[in-house]
Amino acid sequence: MDLKRVQMTEWLMGAAGLVVMIGLSMPWSSGDTGFQSFSLLKLILELTALAALLSPFVVALTAKSDLPIVWQLFTSMAATLGVVVLLARIVFPPEGGLEHGFFVVLGGSVLLVFAGWLSVARES
Repeated sequence: MDLKRVQMTEWLMGAAGLVVMIGLSMPWSSGDTGFQSFSLLKLILELTALAALLSPFVVALTAKSDLPIVWQLFTSMAATLGVVVLLARIVFPPEGGLEHGFFVVLGGSVLLVFAGWLSVARES
């Protein structure tokens, strides 16, 4: 494990993943948290946040740059998909409306997309 290989963008991806996980534990709609109700969107967000949290460790544990680039690219693509669906939820909100946890997840996801694309651009 070589932590010198981990750049600021990978740490930012990990922090954004943590923000998304925290937002998923907060109320989203009608008092339900992101973890309490099952949907494909929330599953994608949970897996994307977990991948983002692991990103600095993938970079530190891999000697070559191939795996980290692919890891970060797919994490960024999944986060981009999540942001698009979250923005659609703003346009078409659920009956109970949207609560603060939703907007924390949206902000963390946008940060994750930004950090992911910066990280991939740095490597190429």
